[in-house]
Amino acid sequence: MLASLNLCSVLENYCYSKKLSDKELDFLERCWLDSLNTFHYNRYPNIAPAIVCDQAGIQRGSYWITCNAAILDRLRPVGTGKTRRARVFDALCESGLAVNS
Repeated sequence: MLASLNLCSVLENYCYSKKLSDKELDFLERCWLDSLNTFHYNRYPNIAPAIVCDQAGIQRGSYWITCNAAILDRLRPVGTGKTRRARVFDALCESGLAVNS
């Protein structure tokens, strides 16, 4: 089942159902790790739709990877250290796609 899933479909489904299975959470976690590990190769991440940004609790016009990180932080918090969202923001700043104000 997960072979046919992608980040966008899982997050969009979550927006409507407000539910994610453990397998879907594991899938999102792998997507998050992959996005950090390959971020320097993807210089143009895609923008998530408003409904996904709203559900993630972040500004509309944000990237899919940021929405994924915010939702994971809420549903499966990191025990110690920086949140996933903070780590994605750091990567975006390093690449020039976000500005630390």
